[in-house]
Amino acid sequence: MKNHSIVFCLAVMFALSSCGGNKETKPEEPATSASEPSGSDLMTEGPAYDPSKINPDAPVMEIILKAEGNTMADMRYDQQELRVKDGSTIHLTLINEGTDLSMVHNFVLIDEGTADKVGPEGLKAGLEMSYVPKMRQVYVATGLAQPKQKSEISFPAPPKGTYDFICTYPGHYQKMSGKFIVE
Repeated sequence: MKNHSIVFCLAVMFALSSCGGNKETKPEEPATSASEPSGSDLMTEGPAYDPSKINPDAPVMEIILKAEGNTMADMRYDQQELRVKDGSTIHLTLINEGTDLSMVHNFVLIDEGTADKVGPEGLKAGLEMSYVPKMRQVYVATGLAQPKQKSEISFPAPPKGTYDFICTYPGHYQKMSGKFIVE
């Protein structure tokens, strides 16, 4: 009976720690070997922008972003520009309309102009991290959306400015990208 009580307590603690209404996938820090360089782009401290600090009084902007196509040649997001209001909470739903098993996608919000730096790091991050590298240029990311599935995330709009969004599934970032503008 004592073991059942311990298991129950652990289950309750886990459930409480994973509550919050945000279906965001938070990648863990990848393990690096001593021979791998630890570039200044790897996140060593918390970012100034905290995606978990959602203002419950902020207006919510619903965004539906579709991933289209069934080949590397025709895959794309259905929108190449997303505009949001400063101070709002974003609820983004990524819908994967692909049917081919290789068409797995995510949405990763990054600093403008850093896709060629962040994109290749997705492969190094691996499946365990949904191909999302833990770098200071990365703000938020959905989990992976398999073909005919969706992934959702809620986050506060970052500070006013222009950002990029990409798919960090290996080989996708060069074709699947767009601008995220906070006004």
